Amino acid sequence: MGYLARKDPEIKGVILLDCDVDAPNLALLFKSKSDIVNKDLYTTLKANFLEEKCVHCKKCIDEHYCEFNALYWNDEQQIPIIDYLSCEGCGACAYLCPEKAFLIEAVKSGVIKSYTTINDIPLIYGETILGSTTSGKTVTECKNFAEEVNKSISAQLEVIDGPPGIGCPVIATISGLNYVIAMVEPTPSALHDMIRVIEVTNQFKIPFSIIVNKADLESEFQEKFKQYIIEKNYNVIGRIPFDFSVARAISNAQPVVEYAPNSKASIAIKEIYKNIKNIIQKI
Repeated sequence: MGYLARKDPEIKGVILLDCDVDAPNLALLFKSKSDIVNKDLYTTLKANFLEEKCVHCKKCIDEHYCEFNALYWNDEQQIPIIDYLSCEGCGACAYLCPEKAFLIEAVKSGVIKSYTTINDIPLIYGETILGSTTSGKTVTECKNFAEEVNKSISAQLEVIDGPPGIGCPVIATISGLNYVIAMVEPTPSALHDMIRVIEVTNQFKIPFSIIVNKADLESEFQEKFKQYIIEKNYNVIGRIPFDFSVARAISNAQPVVEYAPNSKASIAIKEIYKNIKNIIQKI
């Protein structure tokens, strides 16, 4: 992404998109030349208690309307209280309450933020509000927002920084892509996660390749990791060595290719970028 942010003349337009909506960090590396534009999202449903309709029967508690334990009783006021962090917006309370004292409605669940980097490239990312349960929908909204932005600039390439794991945000991120690049480190936990991501990617029948980060880590697992990659015949398009320049670049809010262009990591990333451009030309 660091090289793409320099506006490669061979690529006609780029949009950067951070779909790790639970912990976005791409904006930390790319400085803004424009004001940040915010768009509120309302993709989460929550229960709302209508006190004026309540007859204090306590059925919602005694008959255990909520399977998520989001309701508890206030003895002083003789009314149910909703724990909004626990509420899943399933609608059971609204359906079961004979007095219709509960209402399910959309609440603010996150925000999409966008700005133009100092290299004149649009950067878009989402932020999920604590307690919201629809980060997958937030990812989808971010991708839709990027499509709207692209209508005015006709970018040739959209580069997405995806979230970890295989949950809803990952599935929403991978859906509809032309190509996936999995970042992995030569550790047991990282290999385990990579295998799961590749399984999801294969479900969508999307071609993929691998980049090995911290590729020169000294560990007993290194040989087992290398052997697994060879046995599976995965396409490795690059290996980035462990380099303290990366940490220093992050602390200075810069891509390492700009902060330390001659570092080991930057040289490796430059070679990876050449391989990625070849992939782009093919697809």
